[in-house]
Amino acid sequence: MKPIKISIFGADGYTCQMPRIKEAMQNLGHILSEDSPELIYSNDPTGYEKAMLLKKKFPNSFLIFNFLDVPWHMPNVDKQTKLLVEHFLAKSDSVTVISHKVKHDLAKFLDKKIEVIYNPIKDVFYDESIKKNNTFLYVGRANDPIKRISLLKTALSKTANGTIDIKICGSEDPGFGTYLNVVSDQELNKLYNSSKYLLLPSKAEGIGLTMIEAMICGSLPIACSDNKTAEEFLPKDFICEPNAQSISDKIEELNKEYHVKRKLALEYGKKYKIQFDKINVAKNILSVFNSG
Repeated sequence: MKPIKISIFGADGYTCQMPRIKEAMQNLGHILSEDSPELIYSNDPTGYEKAMLLKKKFPNSFLIFNFLDVPWHMPNVDKQTKLLVEHFLAKSDSVTVISHKVKHDLAKFLDKKIEVIYNPIKDVFYDESIKKNNTFLYVGRANDPIKRISLLKTALSKTANGTIDIKICGSEDPGFGTYLNVVSDQELNKLYNSSKYLLLPSKAEGIGLTMIEAMICGSLPIACSDNKTAEEFLPKDFICEPNAQSISDKIEELNKEYHVKRKLALEYGKKYKIQFDKINVAKNILSVFNSG
């Protein structure tokens, strides 16, 4: 494909996806520009308005809006989602989402073709030289009720040794475990590789990239059954009921055949490392552009 001019919008920060997509597009030889772009892409709603304004300025450009998730946990969710659809998504040339679960949810509001393109993972990899000397890891926000991190404190107190020895990475300190704040990709890769389990108790995720990244590094994710993206991406071996006792029971169950389940996680991780690679994500976005 010959190089094209691309404008990319969205949340711009260390933990966000937009910088990785920009980097991938540049690695593929394309030009990031807001001057007569052929493709305008917004990875999330924070960039929708800027993308729309640029589309009005250059009407021949192809506009793609990526949608992360229907915010079911928020009040007036129907009204908020319908406003996003009416003002932005319905006016785009194409709409993408980050999982089949999100596609199913958005289709209730948007009468338009929806393409599934996974968000890119961080630059993590399996390092067999790193010993599994940490038991539990949590990565993400802590104070959002939908994340249900309080389940972990109760669940870990119910395990055989009853210790709440968990490392927590993210912008919010839950007040238990070892809080590490936001860490670099390099440090996160070490944490994934050195942790036996990644715990993901949340009720809902647009995709839940941490469970993908964990399996790539040979860490076993444990997620709850009411999180539909867990059912989309994880083997049933790593899914339990959404309560503290079930999480504790799942830990004990996996401990009994840890090495077998670790091989299973690595098999899934090997597949996902290709699918979620930022270059492949960028190519999938370009495929939507080329077919438009």
